Amino acid sequence: MPSTNRRRFLATAGAAASAALAGCTALGGGRPDVDTGSGLSEDTSQALENDAVYLAGDTGDLPTPPNTADTVEDADAVLATPNANRATLVRAFRAGRPVAFATGSGFDAMTGLLESVRQEYSFGVEAVSARPVSVVVAVPENGTVETYTFVDEGGWDDPVLDPFGWALVGRVPECKTFVPESSMDDAFDYAGAANVVGRLDNGEAYASRTVASVSHQDTGQYVRLRTTLHAEANDGFAVEEASREADFPDDQRLHDVFPNAHTRNGVQVANVSDTIRSTFAVEVTPENARARSALTGCGGLQTEGSVGYDHRTSFQWKRDDLLGADRHYATATGRGEWHLDT
Repeated sequence: MPSTNRRRFLATAGAAASAALAGCTALGGGRPDVDTGSGLSEDTSQALENDAVYLAGDTGDLPTPPNTADTVEDADAVLATPNANRATLVRAFRAGRPVAFATGSGFDAMTGLLESVRQEYSFGVEAVSARPVSVVVAVPENGTVETYTFVDEGGWDDPVLDPFGWALVGRVPECKTFVPESSMDDAFDYAGAANVVGRLDNGEAYASRTVASVSHQDTGQYVRLRTTLHAEANDGFAVEEASREADFPDDQRLHDVFPNAHTRNGVQVANVSDTIRSTFAVEVTPENARARSALTGCGGLQTEGSVGYDHRTSFQWKRDDLLGADRHYATATGRGEWHLDT
C-alpha cells in the first residue's frame, strides 16, 4: 500500500477513535480514552479497499476482500492458502507485493516462501506454538521483510481480513522509555522485523515487534534485537503487565542487554536478563492511568553469529471490583529464527 494511503487510513481511524473514546477511561466501563494510533482497535479490513488483492490456491477457502485483482501482475497484495503455487507467490513477492497465508499450515508456507528468496532478503520469523494462528503476512521492502504472526484470540471481526489489513496500515507505537545509544549505531543496518499480534474477544489488544539490525565486521556478524511491547486496554480491564523473554543457546554470548531498570513517562521497565544463561528478559508495568490504558516499553540485546531463540511474550489486564480482581491473559510462545547474511 502506498505510504500516503497508509497515513490517510491511520489519520481517519485515529480521528474516529478519538471521537468514539472521548470521556471513557481504562478503569471504568468502555474503552480507554488514549488514542495510540496503532489501529488495533479499528476495522482494519477497510485498508484492503485501497489495495487490489489477488487470491491464490484454494480460493473457495478464503474470505473475499473488498477489492480483488484477476492477475498477480494487477494486484497490490496476495492472499493465499498454503498450497498456492510457489513460483507465482515468489514472483509477486519479488515485485514488492505483501503475501498473506490463511488456513492450515500458513506459517510453514510463509517460511517456505521466504526460504525461496533468502539470497535476496534478510528476515526474521517468530512462530507461535500451541495456539491458533489466523493469518501470517510477509511484507517485502528494500531487501528486508517485515513478518506478522496473528494469534487468533477471537477479537477480530474477520479473523483473516482484519489482521491482513492491519499488517498493511497498522503500527506499533514508538517507545517513550529509555533505550541507550551507542557510538557503534551507524555500523548497524536495519535487517527486518518480526511481529506477533493479537486482539482478545473483549477487545484488549497487544503486539510484540522485534527489529533486527546487523553489522558485518572483520571479526564476524554482530546482531542487535530490539523488542517493543505494546498493550491496549478495553471494557474496564486496565493493562497490568507485559513481559518478553528470549532464551538463546547456552554457548551463545549476549554481549549486551538493555535497558537498565528505570521508570519514564509512567512506564516502569525491569531488565531481569541472565547473560550467563544466555537469556534476555524484560518486564514492563504501568505507573499511571495513561499507561494502564495503553502501555509501550522496549528492551533489547546484542549478540553475534547466527540468531535463533525460544521466545515467550505475555500480557495481563486487570479489573478491580468489590469482589476482588478479574484478569485477562494473553501468551505467545514459540521459536524465533533470523536469516541475516544476504
